[in-house]
Amino acid sequence: MTVPHHVLVAGAGPVGLAAANVLAAAGVAVTVLEAEPRLPESLRASTFQPPTLDLLDRFGATTRLIEMGRIARKVQYRDRAGWVAELDFGVLAGDTRHPYRVQCEQYRLNQVLAARLTGIRYGAAVTDVQQGEEKVIVTINGGEKLRADWLIGADGGRSRVREALGIELEGFTWPERFLVASTPFDFAGVIRGLADVSYFADPQEWFFLLRVREVWRAMFPTCSALCSSFFSNA
Repeated sequence: MTVPHHVLVAGAGPVGLAAANVLAAAGVAVTVLEAEPRLPESLRASTFQPPTLDLLDRFGATTRLIEMGRIARKVQYRDRAGWVAELDFGVLAGDTRHPYRVQCEQYRLNQVLAARLTGIRYGAAVTDVQQGEEKVIVTINGGEKLRADWLIGADGGRSRVREALGIELEGFTWPERFLVASTPFDFAGVIRGLADVSYFADPQEWFFLLRVREVWRAMFPTCSALCSSFFSNA
């Protein structure tokens, strides 16, 4: 009889939880290690694109996201005079089962995926990783050692797993800082024809508005005076 593999997953974000669900569905024993004492409910991302919705459908997660979020069938690009381009996701109907975006907070997806798993350890911060002769050895919280056949590092931009393996993070950090605000203010009531996802172009004072189920989210560059002027004029 073949002994099933055991996989450790560092990080209970959308990537780690999705990977854990795939493994569990295949009959692989999997344990997710999450440094936080519970799943965070910070806003983070709020958009799920058609390919992602297709992928998550196998877990029943897409239906739940639609129930908790909002379907956005169009995206607009605007300037100060009005919209200059509008994209309709309906043209993708022959290529995807979900020809639209779903606007829903990322943490809700994490909750849906986590509810399908039994092996999640909270308050388990990965502090070291070593390769043994047959197993990977993972140290959590500076002391306890866990052994598994494989380790998936899905612990974010400051990944301890990546650092322990000496893997350099390619890319760069944007020097700009941004402000993201959520508000129940009805922007669609004051901006004619506003789509649920709208990007406003400007060399300096750009911003975007997108709508989730109960609120609008707006993002601005903090170096701009637009943040205060836009809300005061709205």
